[in-house]
This record gives sequence, structure tokens and C-alpha cells, in this order.
Amino acid sequence: METTGSRNWEQRFTRLLYYPGDDEETMLSKRVWIGLAFTAFALGAILLLICLVNRFHALTLLTAVFTVFFLVCILLFFRVKRQIQLFFYVSEIFKVLYSFGAVVITGGIIQSGGLVFVGMAGIFFALVFPEPEKVWFLLLLYLSTLATEVLLQPYLVPLVRFSSFQNLLFFVLTLTGAVLSLFFFIRTFIKERARFRKLETEKLRALDAAKSHFFTNISHEFRTPLTVILGMSDELREEPGRLIKRNSKKLLRLVDQLLDLSKLEAGTIPTQYAQVDVVMELKYLLESFHSMAEGKRIKLQFSSDPEALWMDIDPEKMENIIGNLIDNAIKYTPEGGEVRVHLKILPGERLLVRVEDTGIGIPLQYQEQVFSRFFRVGEWPVEGAGIGLAIVREYVKLLDGQIEMTSRQGEGTTFSLYFPIRQNAPRKTKAPLPEEQETGASLSQEGRDESQAQLLIIEDNTDVVHYLKNFLRGKYQLSVAHDGAEGITLALEEVPDIIISDIMMPKKDGVEVCQTLKNDIRTNHIPIILLTAKADTASRIAGLEAGADAYLAKPFNRQELEVELAKLLRIRELLREKYRQPVPPETNGPPPGLNERFLHDLRQCLERHYQEEEFGIKALHTLLDMSSTQLHRKLTALTGMPASHYMRSFRLEKARELLRTTRMTIADVAFAVGFRDPLYFSRAFSQQYGLSPSEDRG
Repeated sequence: METTGSRNWEQRFTRLLYYPGDDEETMLSKRVWIGLAFTAFALGAILLLICLVNRFHALTLLTAVFTVFFLVCILLFFRVKRQIQLFFYVSEIFKVLYSFGAVVITGGIIQSGGLVFVGMAGIFFALVFPEPEKVWFLLLLYLSTLATEVLLQPYLVPLVRFSSFQNLLFFVLTLTGAVLSLFFFIRTFIKERARFRKLETEKLRALDAAKSHFFTNISHEFRTPLTVILGMSDELREEPGRLIKRNSKKLLRLVDQLLDLSKLEAGTIPTQYAQVDVVMELKYLLESFHSMAEGKRIKLQFSSDPEALWMDIDPEKMENIIGNLIDNAIKYTPEGGEVRVHLKILPGERLLVRVEDTGIGIPLQYQEQVFSRFFRVGEWPVEGAGIGLAIVREYVKLLDGQIEMTSRQGEGTTFSLYFPIRQNAPRKTKAPLPEEQETGASLSQEGRDESQAQLLIIEDNTDVVHYLKNFLRGKYQLSVAHDGAEGITLALEEVPDIIISDIMMPKKDGVEVCQTLKNDIRTNHIPIILLTAKADTASRIAGLEAGADAYLAKPFNRQELEVELAKLLRIRELLREKYRQPVPPETNGPPPGLNERFLHDLRQCLERHYQEEEFGIKALHTLLDMSSTQLHRKLTALTGMPASHYMRSFRLEKARELLRTTRMTIADVAFAVGFRDPLYFSRAFSQQYGLSPSEDRG
């Protein structure tokens, strides 16, 4: 079992060897070579010491060169950290030449003390390098030196003579060096190969998880426009053309991106250049994003140094590139921000297209990955499949361009694109027609009809909002919030009768909205329908656990949504019947829920102050720490009575109790329960119970 110390040492050693761009195979080659080099240096140092002791002058000089050579190689490699194969080739050639020189000096192979084997190990170790076929020349070099040594054997005169013991000693040392080298190689090779398999398994798991995440997100991307398309098909007479056209194009673009992704991988996607006015093309393109920007109250700006610029470009791919960047910029820019597109001609006949936003920015740790396929930054609750920027980069390369990104978290992101200005393709004179613009008026609040239930829609997709409002207007009082945080604020201010909320939204998602409102005594009674593209069981359970009363998956059925709305409002009517009685029977123990606690606190407050003539609505909502609107909406939702009627009903119940248990006069009873006018008290009593106070007393 590896200790923490050994793991830390390995990590430091890996950092010492690493050069930017090294892959796992290169790192394995480096570890093998550095182990062989250290072994050769250690063996050379030991042989040098023995040669010095025994005064083998010629062999001492040769071994000193051998030892110094490997020391220099090791130090130089730690300095350079590159060209590992070159280092390996040079060191192995030197080993072979040293082996040949040592054999000649000692008088032949038999008398060489095993030094003939010094150059052999590296030939086998070269098989682990990225291009093992290039090591054949090492084998040929070593075999040729062996053949030469055999042919020269009868003519060699030894400059260094070993005794039998010295010959055995050198043989044992060289054999030990070879065995240690072999052991190191096998250990490193097996260990690294096992690590490679583990890494490959982890990569496969990560890829599988990325694909699952991708298909979850792409499902959301498909479901949102499909919701509008399918829903508007039932409303063909209610101006659906614009929405259907735009969402169909969005869906088609998503499908095209998926197909282009596979073509880019296969290298088969073509370019179709045409000479167009790029300034005019991008102006038209921005027109299609104005309604999306207006829906979030984002300022969309376009500027260009040249008034017109005709150049060769693939219009479809340019639209895809800039469209993806603008779409992302609007998505990740908070309400009230800015998105700017600027064109500029640079020296060297290059066009710069800059797309800037004042959005949330990209955290530094994710910036190197934003162009990776299927990658999304964290768990930001915004639509996206993680392929847009990957395709943007591939398209830019396909058009011989470059793309750069700068981003600061909380301040915004800038994408800079550089394209060569060429004018070789035929001119395209027909410019694309801009899409019909939408106005922001469709997102304003509807006029109030107090006889209708108030419905709050929390949804960041303007088309889905338009579709919902298209068939719900006239049946409900409608309010719209464009993100989760705004939805919570609006719900607390207005206390609507029912809420429809998306889940994937900026700032706060639908689950957070549900949890916040269901845990607030002012809004916990409001039925909430979660409406989302996350149709998997885990997401449904998470939504229901957060307190959602219903969970519908996009594309939803219009009739199903209407039935759910009616059903939840009917359940609320039953809740009113339960809580309508102002003075319920006494119960033991604390109130079981937030609604019961609210009514309990309300009744306790009335119990303490109902006898005071001046105690009214203003004092009541102040004591309960609610606004008058919140108190009115909450009490009406629970009991069907506004606060003023509930207070009067509470006082009349107390009066009825006094009439039946005491002999007080009717006027005294009226004053005792906070009525200033006994006549008004009598009329109110008769209206509530169908009997006059004297008749009720019997």
C-alpha cells in the first residue's frame, strides 16, 4: 500500500519531468529513460572507483567519460525536459560505443568482465517509446560492434589485464546493473500501464457521464421550442406565425449543430464561400436577437468602423458563429446589462469581430474548458447543451480564422474573432431578411379582473411566456417574472392564488423558488406547478420534495395544465371551508403546519385586542409583521374572507358567546366586542346569523 510520502514524492518527481503538452506516453518514456540514465551513472561511478583503486588507467579514463556523460545528460534533461527520444538515442549509442571501447581495451569479449553487455539493455527498453520502429538502427549498431569484436579478437592486445577475480567482479557488477535496469523497467512499465488502464476507464466513465449530461441538456433545448410549436399549433388563428417560425428555426439549428458535430469529427463538412457585405449580414443577424434582449431588458448594440466590407465568407457558418456567441451573451447577462458587437479592420488584411457582454463572466478554473464538447460551466441553471462554443471554434478554424476569449467573473466576457479578408468568391447581392421583431409589451402585466384568480408565471423563456399567456389570458389575472429571484419577490409582494414556475432559470431555479415560498408563512399556502424539460424521475422527486403541488414536463399538454390549475384551485376552496370558522374549537398541542400557525397567531392577536374599538386592519398587519396586501391575500386564500370581514366575524362570534352566557344588554355586548354603534352591530349580527341579537339570545 502506497504511503502519503511516496505519493507526494512521485508527484514532485512528475512535476520535475513535465513539460507543457506532454501526454501520458511521453511521461512514461521520460520515467523509463531517467531510470536507465541514473542506473548507468551509478554503475559508471562504481566501475570508475574500482578502476581508480586498481590503476586501470585506460579503462579509468574511458569510464570517467562514461560517468560524466550520463551526469551531464541527466542535468541537461532536467533543464530542457524535451526531445526525450533524442536523449535516449544519444545515450544508447554512447553505451554501445563505450561497450565496444571497453572490450578493445581489455583484450576481447572473454576478458572484458561482462562490459560487452552494457549497451544491450537499452535496445529492449526502446520498445516503450512512442515510435519503437525507429530503434532498429540501435540493434544493428550493437550487433555490428559484436561482430567486429569477434573478428578483432585474435589481434587485440589488452591495455588492461583483469585477474580472474577482477573479471568475475566486473561481470557481477555489469550483470547487477543490467538486472537492476531490467527490474526498474518492468516495474515502471507494468505500474504505468496499469495506471493508463485506470485513467482510460475513468475517461470512459467521464465521457459516459458527459454524454448523459449532454443528452439531458439537449433534451431541454429541444423541449422548450417544441412546447411553443406544439402549443401554438392549437392556436393558429392567434398570431402564431412569428413564434412557430422562430422556434422551428431554433430547433433546426440545434439539429444542424448535432449533425455538424459529427461531420467535423469526420472532417467532411464543406465550406461554401460567397463575397458578401459582412457589416450588413451581421446587422441583419442582430435583428433576430432584439426581442430576446428586450425580454431581459438588455441593451443590444452594434458598431462597425467600416460602413461596408465585402469579403469572402461562408454566410451560414458566420451566422452560426456570431449567433451562438450573441445567444450565450444574452443568456448569461443579467437583466439591464449590455451586449455589444463591434467590427474593425486590422493591419494585414484581417477582420476583427468582437462580441462583448457585461454578464456573469466565466470562473478562471473553467476558462480553458469552455471550448470543449459537452462542457458546461458548473451547474448554471441556463439552457445549453455544451456544444455551441465547441462548434464555434471548429467553424472559425474551418474559415481560416482565430478565436480568443477574455473573461472576468462578475464583469463579463469578450470573444475576439479574426478572419482573413479575401475577395475571390462571387458576390452575393441578396441580403437575408430580418425576422419580424417582437415588442416588449407582450411581457407586461395583464389588466386586473378581481373576480379571477391571480396567476404568477415564473419563466425565463419569452416564447413560453407568450404561449402560456396566449391561452390563459381572460381566465386568470396574469403576472410574469423572468427569473427565480424576481419570482420570489413578486410572490411575496402580491401573494398570488397560484404559481407556474420553470425549473432551469438564472439567479434562482424553480426548486429554490418552491422551497423559499413553501417555507414562508406568507406564501406557503400558494399551489405551485413546476413546468420544466427535466422529465427524469430524480428531478421530479426533487421538485415534489421541495413542496411542488404538481410537476409537468415539457412539452406539456395544454388541457392537462388547465386541469391541474383548476384542480389546485378547487383544493384551495376546500382549504377555505376548513379554515372559514373564525373561532374554532380548542385543540391540544402546537399548530401542526404553517397555515395553522398563521391562523393561530391571528386569532391570538384578535383575542387580545378585539374589545378595543380603535383596533383595526393597520394595527393587525403591523402586529403580524405583514403588509396589508399580504395579509389580505393570505387570509382570503385560506378563509375566503378579507381581513376586515374576518375581524368582524371574530367579534360577532365573541358577541354571540356573551349573549348566550351573560345577561348583558345588547348595547353593552356591542361595546364589549369593539363595535362603536349598537345599530350597526345588530345589522351585522343579523346578516351573519339570520337572526337578530335578541332572537339569538331567545
